Amino acid sequence: MTKKIKIKNNSKILEAIYETMSDFHASGLITDTCMNEFREGCLEPEPVKIHGDILDFINKNYGSNRKKLETLINDMLRKELKLTQTI
Repeated sequence: MTKKIKIKNNSKILEAIYETMSDFHASGLITDTCMNEFREGCLEPEPVKIHGDILDFINKNYGSNRKKLETLINDMLRKELKLTQTI
């Protein structure tokens, strides 16, 4: 694989299956929808990068832990993305 992906549980089997499915997708044997569903089930979600100044501002004004804020925002964005994919 050219791009390093993060497979759930560092599974070598899932990594091999993902590579095969990617090849099938590239050759047109499976649809974009099918590939997206497969990715969602087998890849670790990438965290959203949030500018440190924004987190510091929220932390200062609302008294939250920076790491907790990062986790909360990433979880909210993942749920929102999942919702929009089903529409």
